[in-house]
Amino acid sequence: MHKIINIISIFLPSFIQIPLRKLFGQKIGRGSKIGFGSFVNAKSIQIGNNVKIGNFTVIYAEKIDIGNNTTIKSFSFTKTRVIQFREYVHIANFAFINSGFMKNSKIIIGNHSRVFPFCWLDTGESIQIGKHVGIGGFTLIFTHSVWTNYLKGGPITYAPVVIEDEVWLPWRVFIMPGVTIGKKSIIGANSLVTKNVIENSLVAGSPAKIIRNNFIKEPSKEEKDKRLIKVIDDFIEFLIFKNIIDVNFEKTTSYYKINKNYYINLSNMKKGTKGMIFDEIKNNTHSSFSVIDIENLEINIYKNDIIANEFISFLRRYGIRLTIK
Repeated sequence: MHKIINIISIFLPSFIQIPLRKLFGQKIGRGSKIGFGSFVNAKSIQIGNNVKIGNFTVIYAEKIDIGNNTTIKSFSFTKTRVIQFREYVHIANFAFINSGFMKNSKIIIGNHSRVFPFCWLDTGESIQIGKHVGIGGFTLIFTHSVWTNYLKGGPITYAPVVIEDEVWLPWRVFIMPGVTIGKKSIIGANSLVTKNVIENSLVAGSPAKIIRNNFIKEPSKEEKDKRLIKVIDDFIEFLIFKNIIDVNFEKTTSYYKINKNYYINLSNMKKGTKGMIFDEIKNNTHSSFSVIDIENLEINIYKNDIIANEFISFLRRYGIRLTIK
């Protein structure tokens, strides 16, 4: 019965198909949308809040579990036995995640990770991707390696792939079966990765070799502060360019006064917050404010705060992805 409902839903607009899906036991959160022509099918479907599934998309599994604020763009294809996308996952147009429904067939993708266009991920023996991972376009990840006849001496390999937190794969990276890439590592474009990569390494080549260990070093507090100020200065220039604010603004060591009622406040921190406050003041009272915790990558945002919303999007230019509390 569930498959019949899921097939019927292909031809229905989101505002009709989602209540229909819920009526038959599918769990779909507030603000989520499923595009026209999309085939979303599984025995068990759980979709969080504010999930956006584009038009003419295929998501086919035995179990689908998609976290809050995830985006799956149009014309992408995901078919594997178990699908687990955490929060803020982004699957681009024309990304392909595919395998038969074998025992180990699974894809797990962590918070704020992204699969870019024209990737091919073979999930037959499972692919596990951590948090804040970028899988660049045209990347190929395989969990099997077989073609020549095994009984006539041909080699075969079946093994899972693990990509740990904060890894970056620029475009056209080839990952072979059984590889684990340690957290915070960067793989050079056009690389072939055949062996495990240790944590925080820069590797490149075909086959890929270590170019540098301990590649990313944690900056001092003073350097972090300088970097944060640079980001805010760049953001102010962006707001002026977009005509969101006037060129005349006031800057001190503790705040930016955007206009007579709006501040980006760096000094009036809430207890335990290591970030900033976007503060709107009317009639000498704090009518609304958004608090950004840069250290923990979280924001508590006031619903009508246009500038804070722009800042969330702008931060992605610097590899900073925030979770909305």
